[in-house]
Amino acid sequence: MAKKIRFKTTSLGSEPDQPDIQELTGFIRVMKGKEADLISYYLTRSLKLQVDTRITSPAGGGVFMQARFEEALGCSSEGCHVNTSVFEADAQVMTKTAGLVRSILPSPGLLPGCPDLDDEEASADFCEVYAKVLRSMRDKNIAGHILHAKEVSPIEAELLSSQKTFFVIPDGSLRSQADLLEFQSTIALTCNRVQFLDELVDQYDIRTLILVDPDEDGFKKALEHLDPDRIQVGGYGTGSEGQYWSRIAEGATTTIPSD
Repeated sequence: MAKKIRFKTTSLGSEPDQPDIQELTGFIRVMKGKEADLISYYLTRSLKLQVDTRITSPAGGGVFMQARFEEALGCSSEGCHVNTSVFEADAQVMTKTAGLVRSILPSPGLLPGCPDLDDEEASADFCEVYAKVLRSMRDKNIAGHILHAKEVSPIEAELLSSQKTFFVIPDGSLRSQADLLEFQSTIALTCNRVQFLDELVDQYDIRTLILVDPDEDGFKKALEHLDPDRIQVGGYGTGSEGQYWSRIAEGATTTIPSD
């Protein structure tokens, strides 16, 4: 007989859906007098949809949060500084909406103003400023951060990676995934990358694998290498978020032969 397995689900963020005008109007009315804007609305709406569809680990944000950094981050020849108040306000909105959640942000390397990653001194200064954002949000009870990247420099890894902060490159190359596992034990892989496990598991300690938009073949390959309790189902919401997160929650199951 077959045994059914249900995996935990994890949000890796989203891209803003088309706003519901009536809902947006109500949000503006409720938030009147508080520090909130369209991004605040997107964070709130996405988290509500994730909670409603029973995502195990909801999270708010995504690559679109680059707009926050463009608003709050200033750089000159003398260095960079950041106004963390907008991120603190986001953290308060998120925790009020969904309790203990993670924040999803673009990594330093995806931000305007990021220096050449080969310039170690400038990169270190930039990452120190970026780290202030992470600390300020954790001080407002954000559980941790997931940072989307295209590549991660040694400086970013050294200064930002921690038990509460990890990087993801779901569509990254085998080399980029291996580089991540040099300093963290969690990776996120799309189904067309899950075969990388054939090489990675013998070289690195993978404690958590987040399968992004998995199918049966993806589950099968992952279970060849890892126990079910090390595997989670992840998603990055696009389009109609309510429908998307429902599919993620409902699809976080597979069957295996029973012992």
